[in-house]
Amino acid sequence: MLSGGGIKSDIKLVKLVVSLIPKKGRLLYIPVAMPSTSYSFGQCYDWITTTFERHGLCRVDMWTDLSDRKYEDLAKYSAVFIGGGNTFHLLNLIRKTSFDRLLIKYIKNNKPVYGGSAGAIILGRNIGTAYFGGDADKNEVGIKNLKGLNLVNGYSIACHHNKKSYDKDVIMYSKRTEILTIALPDGTGLHVKDKKIIVVGPKSATVFKGKARKVFKAGSLII
Repeated sequence: MLSGGGIKSDIKLVKLVVSLIPKKGRLLYIPVAMPSTSYSFGQCYDWITTTFERHGLCRVDMWTDLSDRKYEDLAKYSAVFIGGGNTFHLLNLIRKTSFDRLLIKYIKNNKPVYGGSAGAIILGRNIGTAYFGGDADKNEVGIKNLKGLNLVNGYSIACHHNKKSYDKDVIMYSKRTEILTIALPDGTGLHVKDKKIIVVGPKSATVFKGKARKVFKAGSLII
Protein backbone atom coordinates (compact mmCIF):
# COMPACT_ATOMS: atom_id res chain seq x y z
CA MET A 1 0.00 0.00 0.00
CA LEU A 2 1.14 3.51 -0.78
CA SER A 3 -0.26 6.75 0.59
CA GLY A 4 -0.02 10.22 -0.91
CA GLY A 5 0.26 11.61 2.61
CA GLY A 6 -2.06 12.98 5.24
CA ILE A 7 -2.55 10.04 7.60
CA LYS A 8 -5.57 11.70 9.18
CA SER A 9 -7.47 11.46 5.91
CA ASP A 10 -6.33 8.10 4.57
CA ILE A 11 -8.58 6.09 6.86
CA LYS A 12 -9.42 3.56 4.14
CA LEU A 13 -5.75 2.67 3.77
CA VAL A 14 -5.23 2.33 7.51
CA LYS A 15 -8.27 0.06 7.77
CA LEU A 16 -6.94 -2.01 4.87
CA VAL A 17 -3.60 -2.50 6.65
CA VAL A 18 -5.36 -3.54 9.86
CA SER A 19 -7.54 -6.02 7.94
CA LEU A 20 -4.42 -7.77 6.64
CA ILE A 21 -2.92 -8.34 10.09
CA PRO A 22 -3.94 -11.52 11.95
CA LYS A 23 -5.40 -11.22 15.44
CA LYS A 24 -2.08 -12.08 17.07
CA GLY A 25 0.06 -10.36 14.45
CA ARG A 26 2.23 -7.31 15.00
CA LEU A 27 2.90 -4.18 12.95
CA LEU A 28 6.45 -2.89 12.54
CA TYR A 29 6.74 0.90 12.36
CA ILE A 30 9.84 2.49 10.78
CA PRO A 31 9.92 6.29 11.33
CA VAL A 32 13.56 6.93 10.34
CA ALA A 33 12.68 9.32 7.49
CA MET A 34 11.35 11.85 9.99
CA PRO A 35 13.89 14.59 10.84
CA SER A 36 14.80 14.54 14.53
CA THR A 37 14.40 18.33 14.56
CA SER A 38 10.68 17.95 13.83
CA TYR A 39 9.61 15.07 16.08
CA SER A 40 11.24 12.70 18.53
CA PHE A 41 10.92 8.96 18.01
CA GLY A 42 8.85 8.89 21.19
CA GLN A 43 6.35 11.28 19.62
CA CYS A 44 6.32 9.17 16.46
CA TYR A 45 5.52 6.06 18.47
CA ASP A 46 2.73 7.80 20.37
CA TRP A 47 1.26 8.92 17.07
CA ILE A 48 1.37 5.53 15.37
CA THR A 49 -0.07 3.64 18.33
CA THR A 50 -2.88 6.17 18.77
CA THR A 51 -3.69 6.07 15.05
CA PHE A 52 -3.93 2.29 14.82
CA GLU A 53 -5.56 1.73 18.22
CA ARG A 54 -8.58 3.61 16.87
CA HIS A 55 -8.99 0.79 14.38
CA GLY A 56 -8.39 -2.09 16.74
CA LEU A 57 -4.66 -2.70 16.38
CA CYS A 58 -2.63 -2.38 19.59
CA ARG A 59 0.42 -4.49 18.73
CA VAL A 60 2.97 -2.09 17.28
CA ASP A 61 6.78 -2.25 17.51
CA MET A 62 9.18 0.43 16.29
CA TRP A 63 12.66 0.18 14.75
CA THR A 64 14.80 3.31 14.75
CA ASP A 65 18.06 1.53 13.87
CA LEU A 66 18.10 -0.53 10.66
CA SER A 67 21.70 -1.69 10.83
CA ASP A 68 22.52 -5.38 11.32
CA ARG A 69 18.91 -6.46 10.84
CA LYS A 70 18.20 -9.97 9.58
CA TYR A 71 15.34 -11.10 7.40
CA GLU A 72 14.25 -13.54 10.10
CA ASP A 73 13.66 -10.56 12.41
CA LEU A 74 11.62 -8.72 9.81
CA ALA A 75 9.61 -11.78 8.80
CA LYS A 76 8.17 -12.05 12.34
CA TYR A 77 5.96 -9.06 11.59
CA SER A 78 2.63 -9.28 9.80
CA ALA A 79 3.01 -5.85 8.17
CA VAL A 80 5.47 -2.96 7.95
CA PHE A 81 4.67 0.76 8.06
CA ILE A 82 7.32 3.10 6.62
CA GLY A 83 6.58 6.64 7.70
CA GLY A 84 7.08 9.94 5.93
CA GLY A 85 9.82 12.54 6.23
CA ASN A 86 12.79 13.26 4.01
CA THR A 87 12.80 10.88 1.03
CA PHE A 88 16.50 11.30 0.21
CA HIS A 89 17.54 10.63 3.79
CA LEU A 90 15.30 7.55 3.92
CA LEU A 91 16.60 5.99 0.70
CA ASN A 92 20.20 6.75 1.65
CA LEU A 93 19.74 5.09 5.05
CA ILE A 94 18.07 1.90 3.84
CA ARG A 95 20.77 1.49 1.20
CA LYS A 96 23.63 1.97 3.68
CA THR A 97 22.16 -0.60 6.05
CA SER A 98 21.16 -2.99 3.20
CA PHE A 99 17.64 -2.85 4.60
CA ASP A 100 16.37 -2.32 1.05
CA ARG A 101 17.24 -5.94 0.25
CA LEU A 102 15.29 -7.20 3.25
CA LEU A 103 12.32 -5.05 2.37
CA ILE A 104 12.23 -6.23 -1.24
CA LYS A 105 12.37 -9.86 -0.11
CA TYR A 106 9.62 -9.19 2.45
CA ILE A 107 7.33 -7.72 -0.22
CA LYS A 108 8.10 -10.46 -2.75
CA ASN A 109 7.04 -12.97 -0.08
CA ASN A 110 3.59 -11.32 -0.18
CA LYS A 111 3.98 -9.48 3.11
CA PRO A 112 2.12 -6.13 3.25
CA VAL A 113 4.09 -2.89 3.42
CA TYR A 114 2.50 0.52 3.90
CA GLY A 115 4.53 3.48 2.67
CA GLY A 116 3.38 6.95 3.61
CA SER A 117 4.70 9.95 1.63
CA ALA A 118 8.50 9.40 1.64
CA GLY A 119 7.83 5.76 2.45
CA ALA A 120 5.67 5.54 -0.68
CA ILE A 121 8.06 7.40 -2.98
CA ILE A 122 11.00 5.07 -2.29
CA LEU A 123 8.89 2.09 -3.37
CA GLY A 124 8.54 3.62 -6.84
CA ARG A 125 10.99 3.55 -9.72
CA ASN A 126 12.71 6.89 -9.06
CA ILE A 127 12.57 9.32 -6.12
CA GLY A 128 13.13 12.50 -8.15
CA THR A 129 9.47 13.31 -7.47
CA ALA A 130 10.49 14.25 -3.91
CA TYR A 131 12.03 17.46 -5.24
CA PHE A 132 8.61 19.01 -5.86
CA GLY A 133 5.01 19.00 -4.69
CA GLY A 134 3.25 19.99 -1.51
CA ASP A 135 6.00 18.72 0.77
CA ALA A 136 9.19 19.03 -1.30
CA ASP A 137 12.38 17.57 0.21
CA LYS A 138 15.96 18.80 0.16
CA ASN A 139 18.67 16.35 -0.86
CA GLU A 140 20.87 17.20 2.12
CA VAL A 141 22.59 13.79 2.07
CA GLY A 142 23.69 14.45 -1.50
CA ILE A 143 22.73 11.11 -3.05
CA LYS A 144 23.06 11.01 -6.83
CA ASN A 145 21.49 7.62 -7.55
CA LEU A 146 17.77 8.33 -7.33
CA LYS A 147 16.61 4.84 -8.25
CA GLY A 148 13.87 3.62 -5.93
CA LEU A 149 13.02 0.04 -5.05
CA ASN A 150 10.87 -0.16 -8.20
CA LEU A 151 8.05 -2.19 -6.67
CA VAL A 152 5.12 -0.38 -8.32
CA ASN A 153 5.14 -1.91 -11.81
CA GLY A 154 7.72 0.57 -13.11
CA TYR A 155 5.88 3.72 -12.00
CA SER A 156 7.33 6.58 -10.00
CA ILE A 157 5.19 8.00 -7.18
CA ALA A 158 4.51 11.70 -6.55
CA CYS A 159 2.87 12.57 -3.22
CA HIS A 160 0.94 15.53 -1.79
CA HIS A 161 -0.46 16.28 -5.25
CA ASN A 162 -3.07 18.65 -3.85
CA LYS A 163 -2.98 21.59 -6.26
CA LYS A 164 -3.18 21.89 -10.06
CA SER A 165 -0.05 24.05 -9.90
CA TYR A 166 1.91 20.88 -9.10
CA ASP A 167 0.98 19.39 -12.49
CA LYS A 168 3.71 21.25 -14.34
CA ASP A 169 6.36 19.74 -12.08
CA VAL A 170 5.07 16.21 -12.61
CA ILE A 171 4.85 16.79 -16.37
CA MET A 172 8.43 18.08 -16.54
CA TYR A 173 9.68 15.18 -14.42
CA SER A 174 7.84 12.51 -16.43
CA LYS A 175 8.92 14.06 -19.73
CA ARG A 176 12.57 14.36 -18.68
CA THR A 177 12.88 10.87 -17.16
CA GLU A 178 10.41 9.16 -19.54
CA ILE A 179 8.91 7.45 -16.48
CA LEU A 180 5.17 6.99 -16.02
CA THR A 181 4.30 8.77 -12.77
CA ILE A 182 1.33 8.32 -10.46
CA ALA A 183 0.44 11.51 -8.57
CA LEU A 184 -1.43 11.04 -5.29
CA PRO A 185 -3.22 13.73 -3.28
CA ASP A 186 -3.32 13.55 0.51
CA GLY A 187 -5.66 10.86 1.75
CA THR A 188 -5.50 8.83 -1.45
CA GLY A 189 -3.29 5.83 -2.06
CA LEU A 190 -2.69 2.64 -3.97
CA HIS A 191 -3.11 -1.03 -3.20
CA VAL A 192 -0.52 -2.93 -5.22
CA LYS A 193 -1.00 -6.69 -5.36
CA ASP A 194 -0.33 -9.38 -7.96
CA LYS A 195 0.81 -6.74 -10.48
CA LYS A 196 -2.49 -4.91 -10.08
CA ILE A 197 -2.71 -1.31 -8.86
CA ILE A 198 -6.01 -0.20 -7.34
CA VAL A 199 -6.76 3.38 -6.29
CA VAL A 200 -7.95 3.70 -2.69
CA GLY A 201 -9.98 6.92 -2.19
CA PRO A 202 -11.47 9.30 -1.33
CA LYS A 203 -9.89 11.22 -4.23
CA SER A 204 -8.60 10.20 -7.64
CA ALA A 205 -5.04 9.42 -8.70
CA THR A 206 -3.53 10.87 -11.88
CA VAL A 207 -1.07 9.06 -14.14
CA PHE A 208 1.28 11.29 -16.14
CA LYS A 209 3.17 10.34 -19.28
CA GLY A 210 4.86 13.59 -20.13
CA LYS A 211 2.08 16.04 -21.00
CA ALA A 212 -0.49 13.27 -21.35
CA ARG A 213 -2.47 12.38 -18.26
CA LYS A 214 -5.24 10.06 -17.20
CA VAL A 215 -7.35 10.27 -14.06
CA PHE A 216 -8.33 7.13 -12.16
CA LYS A 217 -11.14 7.35 -9.64
CA ALA A 218 -11.17 5.61 -6.27
CA GLY A 219 -11.72 1.89 -6.67
CA SER A 220 -10.49 1.80 -10.26
CA LEU A 221 -7.63 -0.26 -11.64
CA ILE A 222 -4.63 1.58 -13.06
CA ILE A 223 -3.62 0.03 -16.38
